[in-house]
Amino acid sequence: MDSAAAISLCPSTPAWNLDRPFLTGQFYQETKITPGTTEYKGVSADSSSGADKAIGCYHATIQELIVIDDLLSTLIGIEGRYISIKKVRGKEDDITFQVDASMDLALQEFAKRLFPLCESYILINQFVETRSQFKTGLVNHAFAAALRALLLDYQAMVAQLEHQFRLGKLSIQGLWFYCQPMMGSMQALSMVVKKAAANNCVGSAVLNLLQSQAKAMAGDHVVRSLLEKMSQSASTAYLGILERYLI
Repeated sequence: MDSAAAISLCPSTPAWNLDRPFLTGQFYQETKITPGTTEYKGVSADSSSGADKAIGCYHATIQELIVIDDLLSTLIGIEGRYISIKKVRGKEDDITFQVDASMDLALQEFAKRLFPLCESYILINQFVETRSQFKTGLVNHAFAAALRALLLDYQAMVAQLEHQFRLGKLSIQGLWFYCQPMMGSMQALSMVVKKAAANNCVGSAVLNLLQSQAKAMAGDHVVRSLLEKMSQSASTAYLGILERYLI
């Protein structure tokens, strides 16, 4: 039986699970990057935010509180009042972040440092949603389940940071300090899921991709251990298939 026939025998994903973008993380508006805008990697300044009042109208201390609140939302893929998330038109896995142009420059710089982590979360979360469908196979299911467990820990960290913020104990520097250790792991995983999605990897191709990425991160013990753990989780499903085939 060829792969096309095998896919046709898989249970179909309900249409509402694909058509309702807020269930699958596909709700970000598309934007077209044009020359002349203030841009750096994945970020652009935008003076037309959805808020009624420009953030530059507030004192720097108040701006910091607003930016922290927005960043805590952006870290889990939710737009804030002065930070918006857009998809680059024609590039499914390219995310851009737009900030109010009147925002304090120092706060913009701190926000820019955190945007790669925000982008990694969005890409991983989208991969988990799309690779949990029947047609993507058991290896992708196992990999997506391992990623989902990691995202739960990540979301718990963000919730703890938000709790500290509500208590008035979190500064923008503190937010960066606590998020920094997660950046390497999340960015490495986002690279894997981008390659897996671009090449439509299934089965052993997913395992090979995880192994090659783990070797590439040999200098970072924490990231390599995480990738090896993901590989082990995904390989359990593959070995189960292989065992049934041989027996």
